[in-house]
Amino acid sequence: MIKINPKAMDYFDLSSDGFWKSFWAIAVMLPVFILSIIYGAQAEGRLPVATEVIFFFITLPLTAVVMYYFTRFMKIGTNYPSMIIASNWITAINYNILVVAGLIMNLLAPENKMSLIVIYLLSFYFGVYVVWFMYKTSLKISGFLAAGVLLFDILFSWSARVMLLKVLDPEIYNKMFAAANNLPS
Repeated sequence: MIKINPKAMDYFDLSSDGFWKSFWAIAVMLPVFILSIIYGAQAEGRLPVATEVIFFFITLPLTAVVMYYFTRFMKIGTNYPSMIIASNWITAINYNILVVAGLIMNLLAPENKMSLIVIYLLSFYFGVYVVWFMYKTSLKISGFLAAGVLLFDILFSWSARVMLLKVLDPEIYNKMFAAANNLPS
């Protein structure tokens, strides 16, 4: 998938056993997640650790449940299992690449704007383009429809994070939204 190979789905175990094994992607991401918690603890604007930990562990299973109903609603659920398999493993690869790249950039050039640009470019490629391709390929849908599925996924993920923050840390939630409402004119 990372190489945008049209036959990328051939490399996944698309059996029902492969579906459940794909949730081991959480374990694949865990060491990098722990590193990000340790080395990012002093970062300004960092979410509370409890919020990050809960979001980390519920993201893949919650996304699988929501996407089950979403793909059924959109009448593209025929390939739902293969989409979840690909999505879980792509999430693990993307997460590990982006977090490690972010940690390295922060160590090498913590105040450099160029490192921020590099992270944004990597995030766009891995978080948008590769995921769009994964939806297009795994669900066997058009690029336009895959863009809609990607947009739904992004909005759902952001909404889940905001709701979790509202429940677990209302003070930070209120500060974030107060800052968002006081934008300079």
